[in-house]
Amino acid sequence: MKQIAGAVKDALGRVVPMEYRGVDAETGHLPFDVVASRGPMRVLYYAPRGEKRLRTPIVFSYSLINRFYILDFMPGRSLLEYLTEAGHPCYVIDWGVPGTAEVKKTWEDYAVTYIDLAMRTACEREGVEQAHLYGYCMGGTMALAYAALRPARVKTVVSMAVPVDFHDDGLFSTWTRPQNFNPDAIVDAFGNVPTWLMEGGSRLLMPLTNATKWRDLWENRERDGFIEIWRRMEKWSSDNVPFPGELYRQYIKDCYQTNNFLHGKMFIGGERVDLGRITAPVLTIVALRDHIVPPPSARVLLDVVGSEDKSAMEFKTGHIGLSSSSKGRKVFWPAISGWIAERD
Repeated sequence: MKQIAGAVKDALGRVVPMEYRGVDAETGHLPFDVVASRGPMRVLYYAPRGEKRLRTPIVFSYSLINRFYILDFMPGRSLLEYLTEAGHPCYVIDWGVPGTAEVKKTWEDYAVTYIDLAMRTACEREGVEQAHLYGYCMGGTMALAYAALRPARVKTVVSMAVPVDFHDDGLFSTWTRPQNFNPDAIVDAFGNVPTWLMEGGSRLLMPLTNATKWRDLWENRERDGFIEIWRRMEKWSSDNVPFPGELYRQYIKDCYQTNNFLHGKMFIGGERVDLGRITAPVLTIVALRDHIVPPPSARVLLDVVGSEDKSAMEFKTGHIGLSSSSKGRKVFWPAISGWIAERD
């Protein structure tokens, strides 16, 4: 009972928005080194820990508003743990917490300058010309933009649960249609979009989950390890950061409202984002139970890239399950690691 009481106390404490309580200092269990930084953004290096070491580094671009350590969720349920054991040198972008200086930052700053810093750092440290670019969720949309605009640096693209077609049947797509939603009003009012505003919308995607999670905690209190898994997921899911204002404005307009990203009509720093310019090998990973990125939104990537070597993997899990499920080590990650290693 002491353990369950601690989990409940911890979860209730997270009702207070991040803007008032700050972000968590606890970020996964694997050691890492900070090897580059710019403003609040950092590049974190996770060294290979297995008997072999692959030559080409993997650079991870995860969501701007969710913390990077879902990639290192907990021992035995950690994508980074598995990949480093398999010999992959891994570099993870930690976008940090945006402040006043980030309100005016754009897609060019994040999807080009910051990702390029991570790619250059990884390549220089590993003594190679190219790196594998691994995008996940909205960070994957930015990674695809980078791969289209700076293809010479990219050896392969792994696109995991990444929205590409934003005019899908998902609720986010419906809610953000021009007749329903005005991103200008939000950015003009708040600057960076606050976490409490975004979390409110996310909870409405699966409204019953916020009630049934407490029942699940009680009913599974005797299951070995369940309380700790529950606590860690509650911790991560409430440890969000604001969305940089100008980047959010263009994201909603060029992706959700006009679908310009898919159709090659989005411009970043004066350059047109044409996904057909991506010719590196591409792997798209689809979560069949994804309530954030509907499977058709992710699948369409293979129809628009210019790559000859392109593959798809589909798994019966949810959006976050791809990086935290107990099936990861047995099913998902060996297949993903093998695909990357074959193209090392």
